[in-house]
Amino acid sequence: MGRLGSLFSGKRSRVEPYNLWTADAEHMAALEAKGADMTAPRESEFFLSFTSDVKAKAAADELRSRRVRHELVEPSHDVPEWMVFIRGRGPLVPDYLRETVDLCEEFASKYKGDYEGWAALLTDDEKDASDPGWRERII
Repeated sequence: MGRLGSLFSGKRSRVEPYNLWTADAEHMAALEAKGADMTAPRESEFFLSFTSDVKAKAAADELRSRRVRHELVEPSHDVPEWMVFIRGRGPLVPDYLRETVDLCEEFASKYKGDYEGWAALLTDDEKDASDPGWRERII
């Protein structure tokens, strides 16, 4: 099946070398294009949203029981859903990114929420390499 066929059928594929979903591999490649070393420790966040506090709190309770670092965020005027942020600090590959995306999709399905995606920060060294003046502009 071609790329468009898989998009319309709802099927996704995993790609090597880390057995990531194609979209996650593309997101990671975009970070690497900015100079990121995905084997270097970095901050990352994964985003789950829920329409009710009951679903969000149940997901958060299970994450707590599994000792997964997370934060439960109540709706605000800007964001109408309950959010659960799963936070990590470490290398994304070889396993953490795949395992955490799979965990998020499991929880979204189990607790009737939505997995919204993930983000990872560049390290200070990576920021320095790609934009040496970034620190001065922040201060």
